[in-house]
Amino acid sequence: MMINFIIVLAIVAIGAWLGNVLMTVEQRVSQARQRVRGVRNRLDKLDATIHRLHREEENLHAEIEELTRDIVELRKKQVEVQQRLTEAQSKRRPQILILTDRRNPGDKEWLVTVVNQQIGEIDATHPLAVEWARGRNYLVWAESDREAAERANRRFSARPGYQVRSVAPVKEDLYSPSAARSAA
Repeated sequence: MMINFIIVLAIVAIGAWLGNVLMTVEQRVSQARQRVRGVRNRLDKLDATIHRLHREEENLHAEIEELTRDIVELRKKQVEVQQRLTEAQSKRRPQILILTDRRNPGDKEWLVTVVNQQIGEIDATHPLAVEWARGRNYLVWAESDREAAERANRRFSARPGYQVRSVAPVKEDLYSPSAARSAA
């Protein structure tokens, strides 16, 4: 009977031990399942983030293409406006300034061009720097071209850098109504 008792005791001990092993295995399997669920949740979140980022990337590419088309259109318009401006500036009649209103009966009209390169060299942002570099036209009444140049020199000699570039007789009637219309 003792052997039966020992056998039963051994079976109970083995059963208890197997029960503990089974509980430990079950606990580890449960932990592994939780980790797998956690990884799957993270994978789902990452997958959703990747899809969202792909959609945002597509939207950004579409926006970039649209902005590029807009830039091309604006550049075309800029070129057109610059061409129109160049045409308008080339058609613009040069401004003629009157040097003095003193006039003798025998005087003729002369167009004297006065330049000053130093204005642009000293201050390139000066509003008249380009105009002075190209030359400003003055209407001068004098008997000869030499006298017209002398009058312009007297007017501008007090300031450095001013030079008379050219003196030419006025060939058109500056006072006719058609000249006034074409100047406007």
